[in-house]
Amino acid sequence: MLTYERYLMLYARFASEAGAGHPVEVTLDQLAEALFCSPRNVKLILRKLIDEGFVDWQAGRGRGNRSQLTFLHGYEAKLLEAARQLAAAGEYKQAFELLGEHGGGTGARETFVAWLNGHFGYRKVRFGENEGADMLSLPVYRPIVTLDPRNLYYSISSHMVKQIFDTLLLYDREMGKFAPSLAHAWTHDERGSEWTFHLRKGVHFHHGRELSAADVVYSLERLRGDYAAGWFVRSIDRVEAVGQRTVRIALAKPNWLFPRFLCSPAMSIVPHDLAEQDDDFWSHPAGTGPFRFEAWTADRFELRANPGYFKGRAHLDGVAIVTMPADTIAFSKSWEQLLLKGEAASARPESDWEGVESVCNGCSMLTWNMRKDGPQRSAAFRQAVHLLVDRGRLIREVGEDHLYPAAGFHPEERIALEPVPFDPGRAAELVRDSGYDGRAIVIGTYGLHERDARWLQRELGEAGIAAEVRAGDHDSIRERGMLDEIDGLLYCVVFEEDDVSLIELYAQNGNFMRENLDEDLLAWTEERIDAALGCRRPEDRARGLAEIERRLREEAHVLFLTHKKRYTFHNPHIKGVGLNSLGWIEFKDVWLDEDEPVAESAG
Repeated sequence: MLTYERYLMLYARFASEAGAGHPVEVTLDQLAEALFCSPRNVKLILRKLIDEGFVDWQAGRGRGNRSQLTFLHGYEAKLLEAARQLAAAGEYKQAFELLGEHGGGTGARETFVAWLNGHFGYRKVRFGENEGADMLSLPVYRPIVTLDPRNLYYSISSHMVKQIFDTLLLYDREMGKFAPSLAHAWTHDERGSEWTFHLRKGVHFHHGRELSAADVVYSLERLRGDYAAGWFVRSIDRVEAVGQRTVRIALAKPNWLFPRFLCSPAMSIVPHDLAEQDDDFWSHPAGTGPFRFEAWTADRFELRANPGYFKGRAHLDGVAIVTMPADTIAFSKSWEQLLLKGEAASARPESDWEGVESVCNGCSMLTWNMRKDGPQRSAAFRQAVHLLVDRGRLIREVGEDHLYPAAGFHPEERIALEPVPFDPGRAAELVRDSGYDGRAIVIGTYGLHERDARWLQRELGEAGIAAEVRAGDHDSIRERGMLDEIDGLLYCVVFEEDDVSLIELYAQNGNFMRENLDEDLLAWTEERIDAALGCRRPEDRARGLAEIERRLREEAHVLFLTHKKRYTFHNPHIKGVGLNSLGWIEFKDVWLDEDEPVAESAG
């Protein structure tokens, strides 16, 4: 790859005007200066460029006759060739870095992404001796941050954890019931404060050892502390193994939602022997799940099917997740499109595809930082901002995935709640009442939410409220220093399923909502949660949790913005494609019902 970079550097320096195929006069000293090396080394580099067919060199004969260098290939063509070679080797990050360094003023980046799109989707590849392996390759635009169940904040990490590990129970959304997973049976006492789980026989971790009760005890105990998943075990008083395949859990308080806790990816069961002894375990974890860990780099994550999975082998043989730069999303295909329009489906006309629009179970919103001094500490100021946001115009102007104005967390609430008001006149009165002194409020955000934050910044500015947008990435936005500096954080929440996801918003260590609540409101919220968990009837729990949301809305601690949509195309020849509660497809269920030609694997 170094040869390509040297070619591009020399081309940019000496042939940008003449172009490929036209000799340019140049000296060895000039070449050495351009490559930051000695004249002796430049001769070796030049010989390599000649031998590999990059350039032609005619040495000058006699005094006053300068040497001539001919570049044999176009600049952009050679840049794309280099990027494609890196991608074929799985080095996507290096490919984009190369394009970023040498592709300025060209269309190479867009051309490369279009080429890369054609290599995503459902394909037949070669895995060693397996010449017809079913491989699913998908692009994503945010990184997989962790594979450790106790530190999950983002849905992409949660989904990958679900592929490698299993939980004691599963929750059937359609039936509204719990289903066995690693535990085949369970019981509880009359108060809902003691739960007993019986494990399946013959379930093996990917490294070969059989699951035991000791793994369950370890997996739950390791969650204690200041971790994202610590709130799940906050009420656990004691967890103990009763023999090899029975686990008894005693709670300090009744919790009728506890079985639902155990369905969360954060409560995945891990092998105690490997996790205890291997400091690097979480960079190459092993679980009992439908896929085994294969590889994980900064830009590529690979899984292979677990042939001995206790619920049945996946139809796919492998999955590759490629992390693309966030700024390529504008001219890239989504993973849904690529699954349906990839090589396995490219021969199908678009008229055959079936499209389904669905509403994400969540919303975009801004939460005010009540632990920091500033205008946002005033209820009148917060209410004023609420009235200044014309959500309908936000949807029209920003467009894309924005669908409905939001008055609460869940899309179905928009029917029961009052329409979201837009009242600049009343807002101006509230701003005066708040004593706002003109200082700029700092709006923090990250990733694709920045466009919404910029829109909000403009709207507030026109109303006389100065705003500064501070954008980070998925890691930096969680840094304590950044969170302490912002007055409000704009982001999006997607609820996995039910009450547990809502409770997580308030109870999870490090969750943006929890981090922004003042101590008094946080204590009140935790009291309401404990009371709700003690309710056996779901409708009673729902009323208790709704009380928390109602107070947040009435006191304007949360600026609800919009509910969002997703549009999915289904090719009838690709089966098992259904979105789970995290907005991802279940890899285990995907399959193709027609034979496809074998394609060479890039990895």
